[in-house]
Amino acid sequence: MQRMTAGDAAWYRMDRPRNETDVVALLAFRGAVELGRVKRLVEERLLSVERFRQRPVPAWIGAPGWELDPGFSLRRHLTATELPPGALRDFIGEVATSWLDPAHPLWRVHVVRERGGGGAIVAKLQHALGDGFALVALLLALADEHAAQEAPRARIDPAAHAWPGRPDLTAVREAAGFAVTLARLAAMPSDPPALSAAPLSGVRRVAWSDALPLDAIREAAHRAGATVNDLVVAAIAGALRPLVSRGGRPPRPVRAFIPVNFRPGRPDLGADASLGNRFGLVFLDLPVDLAAARARLEAVHARVAALRSGAGALVAHDVLALAGYAPSAVQHALTRFFARKASLVLTNLPGPRSPIHLAGRPLAAAMFWVPHPANLGLGVSVLGYAGDVRVGVRADTAVLAEPAALVARIEAETRALGVRRARTRGRRRTPPRAGGGA
Repeated sequence: MQRMTAGDAAWYRMDRPRNETDVVALLAFRGAVELGRVKRLVEERLLSVERFRQRPVPAWIGAPGWELDPGFSLRRHLTATELPPGALRDFIGEVATSWLDPAHPLWRVHVVRERGGGGAIVAKLQHALGDGFALVALLLALADEHAAQEAPRARIDPAAHAWPGRPDLTAVREAAGFAVTLARLAAMPSDPPALSAAPLSGVRRVAWSDALPLDAIREAAHRAGATVNDLVVAAIAGALRPLVSRGGRPPRPVRAFIPVNFRPGRPDLGADASLGNRFGLVFLDLPVDLAAARARLEAVHARVAALRSGAGALVAHDVLALAGYAPSAVQHALTRFFARKASLVLTNLPGPRSPIHLAGRPLAAAMFWVPHPANLGLGVSVLGYAGDVRVGVRADTAVLAEPAALVARIEAETRALGVRRARTRGRRRTPPRAGGGA
């Protein structure tokens, strides 16, 4: 048995019956994708990595592990589905809601054909297999172009944050440093419950935006003295404003968990370790209390700049690591404590800069949806691909019954911030159809 790293174990143990910690991804094509070609791709690129043939081994104390599934069958993990026109979004919601069988490897791939339309690959992976940065590396490894050189690079010195997979906490950093992190977390006030619901329904819904031209976002951001990331985050903050003021409540800032990559270089699918979770979390207060779009952008720019400079940044990696190896009761308490500090997960990933092909088909669009662990019910994802940016929302229906409305407000907020739509990019919140735009 191979021991899980602390980060992988933490995410594995965060799974709850009504809130699974999995990542769901969509790869959309203008035409149908052949199941046989995808099967060969999975056999050659995924199953050559041992992790995709391993199942989890629970442990009450210490680290859970991985072992080869003696009953492994690709048929259990790769299926073909035909959908009526316009049904893809609901199908992805069903995939996000469904449970991965812990008796087998924690992933599943659906090859989808929409009648009269295009094709898609919908994948679901338990977060213990890897974080969003690993997901991008996986996408690149599956590409026909083998475009691994475009994988995102780490931005934080891993020597200060590495966790080598041992339960000795001093392997991460000195105990004093961990105590400081925990003390700062304890001192941080809990986020107002404007975007939380107890209990969660366990039913997931997803939505995603039309393609937003990256050049147009960059131009609008630079006119305001901000970055692309600042503008997108400000648009998300503005779109959340009506949600936190429901019932006549005055809007207050809400805090987001934001993952930060710890990898020293390009993720490599050829090494199992690179598939895992190698990131920390910082906390960002979203200025939903500010009424003006420009004021929100200025506030986001200042707060992100402070995080990047280290002023007020809190990279809560050690606490996640402790949760991975702690007894279940301690881990559950730590997870609940951690989740009270924010209202949503917000992640932004750079995907391939140039168009790629999978299974012989040009990839027209890509999107992914992050989990929202513990009692959180909302996750927002941003992915860049081939000169475009898309925003995805995944929500528990007890928190947000129709995430498409939030996505529409995000799009409207980008326009309010000066993003000019240079071209029409197909139907709203649906992937490109045959013969349509990307």
